[in-house]
Amino acid sequence: MIPQKDLQKTTGYVHGANNPVGIHQKHQFPIFIDKVALEAPLMIVSAGEVGRSIHINPQELATFVHATFADICED
Repeated sequence: MIPQKDLQKTTGYVHGANNPVGIHQKHQFPIFIDKVALEAPLMIVSAGEVGRSIHINPQELATFVHATFADICED
């Protein structure tokens, strides 16, 4: 994870506007999605602007941005 103080200069997005599609297309950074997302038909992700979000199927998002599902949540 990128430290919040470096977020905008690294990604071009302010905190709250980072989105997996933009990050993947602009920077080719690896995208990881917690595997718990596979249990839901839809997930909500930022649409690249603060206050804007989209509902998307987790597998469709992962396919589009070449994401990896992983166990990343902390209990």
